[in-house]
Amino acid sequence: MKRPTLKDIAKEVGVSVATVSYVINGNEKQSISEETKDKIIQAANRLNYVPNLAARSLVKRKSGLVGVLILKHKQNKMPIFTNHNYKLLEKIEEYLATKGYHVLSSNISVEEPNLDIIKQRNLDGVLVFNVDNRIFYDISIKFTVPILLIDAVLDDILFHKINVDYLGYARKVSSEDKKVILIPHLNSEHLMDKIREDKRENEEVYFISSVDSVREVVKKHRDERFIVVSEELGVILSRFVEKDRISVICINNEDYLLDEEINKIEVDIENKAKLISDLLLRYIDKNYKYVQYTIIEAE
Repeated sequence: MKRPTLKDIAKEVGVSVATVSYVINGNEKQSISEETKDKIIQAANRLNYVPNLAARSLVKRKSGLVGVLILKHKQNKMPIFTNHNYKLLEKIEEYLATKGYHVLSSNISVEEPNLDIIKQRNLDGVLVFNVDNRIFYDISIKFTVPILLIDAVLDDILFHKINVDYLGYARKVSSEDKKVILIPHLNSEHLMDKIREDKRENEEVYFISSVDSVREVVKKHRDERFIVVSEELGVILSRFVEKDRISVICINNEDYLLDEEINKIEVDIENKAKLISDLLLRYIDKNYKYVQYTIIEAE
């Protein structure tokens, strides 16, 4: 079967081959409407167009590949953030595809990290999700390309960190009432410590790793208001607490899982994916200033 070409996509959409090339290769210097871009991407997907990454790398000195490492912890019986990372990764893949990049993802065990598969690939940049500092440096020495960390605290200017201000989102519910904040357990002990340090006197923060730990928190705070990070944790908590005492910070665009009585606060996962992707591309293109952290704040 003949491999689809740029000419095939151009014929399908009714535009020039040059226009298709500009869109597929993420050339931002050309003024092309979003409608035309969408038609070209849709046609490319429909025709199963696969760009020749080897040829492109000779021209651009880039492979067009981005590595994504997602850390998993066997001891965590409620790996909600790992599930969230897969949702976020899906959006990152979609966005980077419009910029001419492909994503190579790999699950890495916290207990036994194995990077042999991914480190053998010629990557332009790497994203690392939810990693503890003691493991991160073992990972970072395997790569010589830009590395960005998602959901991590690391006082090292060489590595850019991107975090959501979950406490800021929780305070959108109320700035005065006492509140109990439940966050899925993170791999990064440093990030959990930072969140604990930043909490206010009227806030109690718990990192949840099992349904039993939810029960224990509810016993301690029978009459308090609960604010929960993630729709999944909100569903679990609603088994033990009246729904009108629950607010959920929705991080997966899955608020349909929650009953109407539950208050919902949205974290825009698509904007988060775009922000992460754009930052990584700036580092790949060496178009950046050293900044320790980017914080996604509650609007």
